[in-house]
Amino acid sequence: MLEIYTAGFLDADGSVSLSKDHKNENWKRTPCVEFYNADIGILETIVERWGGRINARKPKNPNHNISYAIRLTGDKALKLLTDVAPYMLHSKKAHRAKLIVEHYKASTPRNGKYTPELIEKKKWLVEEVMGMTMRGAGAY
Repeated sequence: MLEIYTAGFLDADGSVSLSKDHKNENWKRTPCVEFYNADIGILETIVERWGGRINARKPKNPNHNISYAIRLTGDKALKLLTDVAPYMLHSKKAHRAKLIVEHYKASTPRNGKYTPELIEKKKWLVEEVMGMTMRGAGAY
């Protein structure tokens, strides 16, 4: 049941991507899931199940509430996506999640030693996932 709720929450107040480490090449990316909300209780439940850490975000406007964020990367993000992807409804986020779950492990060697074939697979995955426009013209 938590998987279904979390899928809806990710559809509404989250993001799915492949995060780039600033010191690595563009194609060396890792799964990343982020959640944002002003209700810390919801985020605490997600952290209990999948891990991560809650960070407070100071409001830019004095009339706004403090908001909170969770960022899961690597295996934690992949586990969460594996659990919730079947229940996601947001067309673009669900497609990103499905691509990551189906192709990330097959295009990423455990020892970090990429063959030319794996580099091509990883570049394809990064292009497919990050090439989807989430905002603006052509987003939906």
